[in-house]
Amino acid sequence: MVVVVTFSTVSLMLTAVAQDYRAYLVCPLIYCIPILLVAFWFPRQGFRVTAFLVGGFVLIQAYLLVLGFAIDPVMTGLHTMIFLWVFGATTLFSQNSHLAALRCRQIAEDTRDAKFLCDPETLRLVCVSKRCADILGYIPQELIGIPAERFWADEADKAWFVEEMKREGYIGNAETTFCTQNGDARVVLLSCRVLFPENLFECTVVDTGRLRDEHEDLVQSNGRLMELIHQSNDIFFMQDVTGRILHFSWLRASDYGISPDEIVGRGVDTLLPGDLAAQHMKQVRKVIQERKNAYYNLDMMVAGARHTLSVTIAPYTGADGALIGVVGSARDTTEMRRQRLACRQMSWEVDQWKGLVTTLSHELRTPLQPLVGYLRMIVEDPGHYGLTKETGEILKTCLECAGQEQAVVERVVELSLLTMDCVDLTVQDIHLRQLVDSVVSSGGYDRKAQIYNEIPDTVCICGDLDRLYLLMECLVSNAIKYNEPPEKVWIRYAGSNENHYIMVCDNGIGIPAETIGSIFRPFYIGNAEKQNSKGGRTGLGLSIANKYALLHGGEITVTSAVGEGSTFTIRIPREV
Repeated sequence: MVVVVTFSTVSLMLTAVAQDYRAYLVCPLIYCIPILLVAFWFPRQGFRVTAFLVGGFVLIQAYLLVLGFAIDPVMTGLHTMIFLWVFGATTLFSQNSHLAALRCRQIAEDTRDAKFLCDPETLRLVCVSKRCADILGYIPQELIGIPAERFWADEADKAWFVEEMKREGYIGNAETTFCTQNGDARVVLLSCRVLFPENLFECTVVDTGRLRDEHEDLVQSNGRLMELIHQSNDIFFMQDVTGRILHFSWLRASDYGISPDEIVGRGVDTLLPGDLAAQHMKQVRKVIQERKNAYYNLDMMVAGARHTLSVTIAPYTGADGALIGVVGSARDTTEMRRQRLACRQMSWEVDQWKGLVTTLSHELRTPLQPLVGYLRMIVEDPGHYGLTKETGEILKTCLECAGQEQAVVERVVELSLLTMDCVDLTVQDIHLRQLVDSVVSSGGYDRKAQIYNEIPDTVCICGDLDRLYLLMECLVSNAIKYNEPPEKVWIRYAGSNENHYIMVCDNGIGIPAETIGSIFRPFYIGNAEKQNSKGGRTGLGLSIANKYALLHGGEITVTSAVGEGSTFTIRIPREV
């Protein structure tokens, strides 16, 4: 409209000064521009603007004639007729449906409603919004030029639509059925009107079928929610603004002689004693006044036992936003409190046990250290102390027993600390082959059996050197201890993208299948009834070794066959 007004003003001004600047042949042509624009873009205002421009042109020409300028009346009349002819021709031309669609395209395509424009004669679509195309299962460009009658599932509905639009020019919320691209029938509400200047039908579509689907989904979701509510051990309730109970649901209500049907419609004092009912209603009134959720605990006696209920209350409003009342839930937290108390008691007992282990380790180590030291001095030189050879042998046996006892104490203390405390690892790169060679040579295991270290020289793993050393020592010593001639042990390696695998294999006595699951338990000793009198077995080695593997994020697994041997596999992650 700004462009039309601008050209109209320029046209009138040029007419007024045309005689001075000899532009009287050009200025009438300028009038055609605003007439064309207004007839095309604003057909309803076209006649008024054209009449205004023609009247202004004639008045200016008459005024110039009075002032003495040479004005040709014939040319003035001819120009007036040209202006009117341009307006009439443009108006008729703009009635073409494709041109009208150009004017309405942006409005139709940008709208959030489902709309389409169609030619009243052929019913062909000239413009479609994206939402309408989605309902019909197309993209907007595919629908241009398609007859709208293709979408009607019922010929009678289509005929009724055409008749009503020609007779009334308007249809409001008529229910009909459209066919989508894949052949599905979709129920819609159709509202149409005639755009008279553009000579088009403008139709708006509301997908009631989708609304019904959404309603059914909502009903199903509500049904599932109610099913969950009825299966929950929590109490769910609704109250109006006066405190009257509108809904009450509790799975265990019948266990306590409570009938939800008898409670609905009555006050909360039918459930709670007077003081507790007053406490609850105070919270309800607070929620209603402040429109905020409230949380509080309610201690009460239920079937002779004290229970603590954690209550949550929230305001409940209707579809119009008006406050209806409150909705809430109550959860029995008595068991949770008992569990928390039990956890605190267990934590206290663990702390006490840690202190006991520390005390026992000190009390057991302290007397053993001087005992082992003095016995070692006497056994090394019994003659210095005037002892006979027989006495020396007895004391040597005592030294061996004390040493075994000292080893047992150290392992028990180590296992207890691993079980209860968080152990920090000193992680570093370790050459695995060198670590195994060190274990074999330090323990003298190569003198007791044939050991084959098949680990490649290039293998490095990340881990705690001391603990991996003890882990390997445990598995190698077990492979030799439970072996039979010819005693052979193989130590192998395999790797993957995520883990290192170290295998310790032997050709020993093997482990029965029924005991494999027990060998990593503390103090488990296989064939304990056959243990010799010298002892020395505590049943802690594999348990401690497995703890070391777990500290690295790995594990130890075992496969075995009785009489053929066993394979212990250590899995250590590449990133510890």
